[in-house]
Amino acid sequence: MKLTRSRNGMIGGVAAGLAKSLNLDVTIVRIAFILISIFMGSGLLIYCILWAVIPREEGGSLAEDGFEKAKTWYDEQQRKKGPQGPNYDI
Repeated sequence: MKLTRSRNGMIGGVAAGLAKSLNLDVTIVRIAFILISIFMGSGLLIYCILWAVIPREEGGSLAEDGFEKAKTWYDEQQRKKGPQGPNYDI
């Protein structure tokens, strides 16, 4: 099964998506995130990274959306400036 973030999740759908793809109960995955956060201190960081890179069920991830917005903004800025370079000043 493909790993995606669930729309039925409590916060970002990461635990629900992992549970669905691993055929586990979502409560077990949530408890695992809590225990990793308490004992290792990296559970929240791992959750945030997974939230950004795991795609939503309907497609696309936060990272992909961000890169697309940045690319669109950059392309618009370049279009507004027009052609530039040493040969265009003549």
